[in-house]
Amino acid sequence: MRIERLGTDKISILTELFDYNDVEQMISECTHDIRNGIIDIFVLYDDNVLIGELHAMYECDDKNYAVRNRRAYIFAFRIREGYQNKGYGTHFLKSVLSLLEEKGYREFTVGTEDDNLRALHIYQTLGFNEFVLRKQEEYQGDAYEYNLYLKR
Repeated sequence: MRIERLGTDKISILTELFDYNDVEQMISECTHDIRNGIIDIFVLYDDNVLIGELHAMYECDDKNYAVRNRRAYIFAFRIREGYQNKGYGTHFLKSVLSLLEEKGYREFTVGTEDDNLRALHIYQTLGFNEFVLRKQEEYQGDAYEYNLYLKR
């Protein structure tokens, strides 16, 4: 297993883990945000097979989510089917949180939908237990409703 920070030249690989309605828009947004230091995208490989992704946002207009050098927002946390329920997700998330702590981050937020019991279990196990807010948003025509949790 290895974890890498994804370069802008490899963003299209994320389509292996999620079925985007508009791939070009996703690539454009992620490229912009990576180049401007707003996000990093971390990926997990098993040999040369992409098995996970996790995005970390470092700044946001809504301070509940992210504050540069203090609070990072973790989102788009995905583990390939067939690798779930084997500890890879927990290992991946813990490793990325450690990397972010080395960069000075001490608080982390995550959003999870009510029916995503696997993710909710991982987050609660790792200390994301402080409810912050309930949020509804839309991305590429799909509506999402989730709770934002904080780990200090």
